[in-house]
Amino acid sequence: MIACMHYEEHLEAVEREAGALAVALAAGPIDARVPTCPDWTVADLADHVGGFTGFWTHVVCEGTGRPKTEFASRPTDDHVGAWYMGLAASLVSELRSTAPEQQVWTWARGRNDASFVACRCAHELAVHRFDAEAARGASAPIDGALAVDGIEEIFVLIDAWKANHPESGVGDGQSLHLHATDRDAEWLLTLAPDGLDVRREHAKADLALRGGVSDLELVLYDRPPIGPVERFGEQAVLDAWYRVFHF
Repeated sequence: MIACMHYEEHLEAVEREAGALAVALAAGPIDARVPTCPDWTVADLADHVGGFTGFWTHVVCEGTGRPKTEFASRPTDDHVGAWYMGLAASLVSELRSTAPEQQVWTWARGRNDASFVACRCAHELAVHRFDAEAARGASAPIDGALAVDGIEEIFVLIDAWKANHPESGVGDGQSLHLHATDRDAEWLLTLAPDGLDVRREHAKADLALRGGVSDLELVLYDRPPIGPVERFGEQAVLDAWYRVFHF
C-alpha cells in the first residue's frame, strides 16, 4: 500500500487549495470560459465549488450537532473570490473542530467519518483549483504528496460509485500502468469485467504513462498535464478509462 496523507495533512491541503482557488476566481471576469471544463464559465465553476463546499460543511455540522453555517448566494460581481474564501473558511473551521473519526453521512461504504470528508474536499478543490487557474492562463501543479493521495482516492471513488453505477471501473481487461518519475509510486490498473483491479507494482500493461505524479493524476482526471508524460502502448486504453471514471 502506498503511504497516503493523514487528517491534518488533508486539512492543510483543503485550506491551501481553497485559498488558491479563491485567488483564481477573483483574478478576472467571471464570464470567462474554463478550458478544462468546456461547458463552464468561471461563474459556473464558482457555483459548483461553492455548493460543494457548503454541502460538506453542513454534513460535518449535522454529524457533530453544531448549528449549520448560513451561506450567502454567489455575488454577480468581482467579489466572488472573497465570497468563496468565506465558504472555505467555514469548512476548514468545522473540520478543524471535528475529530477525524467523528461519524458523519457520506456516500462511501465504510467511510462514514470526517476523515473521508477532509480527503474528498482536498482532492475536489485541488482539481478545481487547477481548472480555475487554467481559465486565467496557467495552472500550478498539484502538490506531489497530495497527487499520490489523490490517485489512491480515485480507486475509493470508483468503488463507491459501483452501487449506483455498475459500470464504474468495469472494462474488457484493458490495463494501464502509471509510473511516477518524482515519487516512489507505481500502479497497475486493470479494467476487468468484474471491476477495477489495482496493484501497486511495476508491470507491463496495454498502456504505460510515465511522468510526474501531478501530471499522472491530471491525466486520470482528463486534464492536460503541465509537464511531459511519456505514453507507451495503446492510446485507446485512456478512452476506456474515461468511460468508467469521469469527473
